[in-house]
Amino acid sequence: MPTVTPTATPTATPTGTPLPATTTVVKPSTPTSITVRGGSKRVRVTWAAVSDADGYFIYCRESTSAVYSKVKTITNPETLTYDKTSLVQNATYYFSVSAYKIVDGVTYESALSTAISAKTQAATKTSKTAKKYSSKTKFKNSPAYKKYTAMVNDLNYSKSFAIPGMKNTNVGGFNCTSMVPQGITLAGSYFLITAYDSKGLDYSVIYVVSRASKSYITTIILPSKAKVGGIAYDGTNIWISKGTSVAAFPYTFITDTVNAGVAYKKLSAYTSVVPVLTTASYMGYYDGILWVGSYQTSSSTMYGYKVGSTATVPTLTQTNTMSVPSKTQGITFDSDGTLILTRACGKNPTDSGYISQVRTYLPSYASADVTGKILKNSVRKTTKMPPKTEGVAIYGTYTYVLFSSSHFSKCNYPIDRVLALKTSKLLA
Repeated sequence: MPTVTPTATPTATPTGTPLPATTTVVKPSTPTSITVRGGSKRVRVTWAAVSDADGYFIYCRESTSAVYSKVKTITNPETLTYDKTSLVQNATYYFSVSAYKIVDGVTYESALSTAISAKTQAATKTSKTAKKYSSKTKFKNSPAYKKYTAMVNDLNYSKSFAIPGMKNTNVGGFNCTSMVPQGITLAGSYFLITAYDSKGLDYSVIYVVSRASKSYITTIILPSKAKVGGIAYDGTNIWISKGTSVAAFPYTFITDTVNAGVAYKKLSAYTSVVPVLTTASYMGYYDGILWVGSYQTSSSTMYGYKVGSTATVPTLTQTNTMSVPSKTQGITFDSDGTLILTRACGKNPTDSGYISQVRTYLPSYASADVTGKILKNSVRKTTKMPPKTEGVAIYGTYTYVLFSSSHFSKCNYPIDRVLALKTSKLLA
């Protein structure tokens, strides 16, 4: 972690032209809660919002210099972070932030915040190997493998693969060791796995994994730090959970990033952000409908939305509903419409309310009532799983189940791989 050291207020002096003596101007408050973080030839500065500010000025100096320079003007008062790049590696820099407001065309600047230092440091590559068990033998000797025999009976180890980024994720030149995997989908030639930073320091990401080789390729950095629980692919666009909305961006962004051969690429903005009727904890796509549901401790409803205008700005029209069991974490659909969902709560079987399983259903899509309600029908089979099942996806004859358990040090049965389970065995 970078060294953080408060220092005296920088010597740079704001210069604002005062108003006439008859007018009293109150300068903005000085920004507080300044934090800095060193990355690869860059430093990230964050600060708390100042309510009466129109923007912010960022000042910087090297440790070898006593002179501060204004390196950035932030014109959007809602922007509370800035990355200073093109710095010298393994060098210490000091940063300070001031707020400003504009009155009658004149800029008035607050006092400068206390300066904070950070040292740049190289960012290591995103990890490809499993976090807990380095070999097949070690995985087979793990507590989860020995306890959950139903899972083992359905498992094809050779088609399973390590969850990338769990040891370290290179998030735009910053090291992150606290990513939590959430959702998974199959999109064209790739598996896409979402993760968010449990410490809230780094942006959420999508790990891109080769469908054929099951090996990690690159990382998509998303525009926010949201808990990206759901991800789905409609054949043209990738859909991502965004609170009580879902957001879309073109699949071509994935292929362009892979073809560029880069370690990561930042998605600057979504093509479309659409409000939905519930918190988007998980998502799945089938037959033109994007299904969106919320994690609930009791049975609830997930909503189906017809996807339109996929080639331009994607739209959603709510058309269907389907009941889902409590504690649903992820959903996917087979080519015949079979619904496969995961349920989970708790890190260990001794936890209150604990559950972790895969369930399968065959809904009656053709028999929707006049309101669009579709019956999922009775569960076909329930398979007990190790703790913290998350997203689920289907490729060919296998169902791929994602786990977040390797992130939690107090989980007694961690799984550090995406497990490939024979779909036919999940049905009967």
